[in-house]
Amino acid sequence: MTNESEALEALRALVRLDTTSGRLEGQAQGQSLAIEYAMSIDGVRLTKRSTDGRPWALLEVGTEPGVLFVCHMDTVPVGQPETWDREPRSADVEDGVLYGRGAVDMKAGLIAALYALHRAADQGTSASVLLTSDEEIGCRGAADCAADLELSPSLVIVPEATNNSVSLGHRGANWLKLTAHGKAAHGSAPNRGSNAIQLLSSRAIARLSELPLSSEVYLGDETVNLGLISGGIATNIVPDSAFLTLDIRTVADGRNAVEWASGLDPDIDVEVLLDLPAVRTESVPQMLEGQTAAPAVSYFTDASALQSSFGEAPVVIWGPGDPVQMHALNEHLELESWSQAMRNFADVVSQ
Repeated sequence: MTNESEALEALRALVRLDTTSGRLEGQAQGQSLAIEYAMSIDGVRLTKRSTDGRPWALLEVGTEPGVLFVCHMDTVPVGQPETWDREPRSADVEDGVLYGRGAVDMKAGLIAALYALHRAADQGTSASVLLTSDEEIGCRGAADCAADLELSPSLVIVPEATNNSVSLGHRGANWLKLTAHGKAAHGSAPNRGSNAIQLLSSRAIARLSELPLSSEVYLGDETVNLGLISGGIATNIVPDSAFLTLDIRTVADGRNAVEWASGLDPDIDVEVLLDLPAVRTESVPQMLEGQTAAPAVSYFTDASALQSSFGEAPVVIWGPGDPVQMHALNEHLELESWSQAMRNFADVVSQ
């Protein structure tokens, strides 16, 4: 079994790589590095791997289903590098802190999972790690590989940042694009046209408070965010087209939102960009009894796209790092949190 210093070097090497969502070459390179680290000891097998499209891979130890860790390789973009206090992928370590994009979300959890795979190989138990891609832009890699996976794990752990507390789920995501159609005319004679931006404003934006939203005791309230809006081509032309996007975080399915949006106006079309179901485990799995419990996490995870591949296995979100650091400027990881996660994961796969 590798030691913690070797695991840290693997983590720093991952943080140095640009694995931004959409950059499949970078994500594939990151997965190859992770696979090389995972297979540095006997007993770890690479059992499945994508041959084209978005990269994904399944690593396994033992013969029983065991615990499955689901880990994405991609990160959100850096943004403006000059606004960071350090080079965004420096992987600097100072005073027990690792700096860099992806350190928390979720390369630390990924390496901790691979470290646990080593422990399983050393102990003669079973465990597996699924590496995915493009999670940050809608769990696209997980959706791509779901049809190729028939797994029956005893427990599914998504090692996203929870400060090592066990969360039992998260809301789903329903992303809608609403496109309004108008009629172009000269800006000096707007009465001759039909303004698509005004149509969106009066028939959709002004009525967002009417969107039917639900709640669930553990997952909380459904929410809606107006994320994008665009329309028109010039100030002196009546816009004949405009669109907006809505990010609706759901506790049930998204049918009510689609029905509501579809009834706004005959000249507003509705497209579903993303439809991910909520994830909800009813109680703390026996294997994790005694661990600190956490509320539902606010973000979604690959578990949404993979639930049909897990059978009846309970799903938890449980990993190192402060969730506040996810997607944040100057993202950084407290290494003690990561060390605790490695101990936690190693203990779980040893049961």
